[in-house]
Amino acid sequence: MAEHTTGTREELLAARPPMPAAPGQRGPTGGERLEEARRYVRRKRIFYTVVGIWIALSLMWFTIDMLDDGTESLWFYWPMLGTGIAVAITGIVLLGIGGIFGADWEQRQIDKYLRSRGDEPGG
Repeated sequence: MAEHTTGTREELLAARPPMPAAPGQRGPTGGERLEEARRYVRRKRIFYTVVGIWIALSLMWFTIDMLDDGTESLWFYWPMLGTGIAVAITGIVLLGIGGIFGADWEQRQIDKYLRSRGDEPGG
């Protein structure tokens, strides 16, 4: 029979076994993992907010264009396209989609900097 564990989220995260570190690197502690998770969730919330604002603005531009002068000259897709590109860039920067600018990228850059200074990465 499975054992039911109770406790706060912090207690449960602290009780989890640490993630294995890459050779030559120090692994994150429980507090560091929790803080990293909080930062990720915060970035995700910001991104979802940006997407929601973009959807609201797109609906507004579409409505204005349809009510303005009919369908002879449609323009609503131009501001949607421009701001959509900005939303995509925001997603890449905030969430590190595809490994670009994510937590792994940050660690690689830190290690690269430390190697260039002659220091041992992760230690």
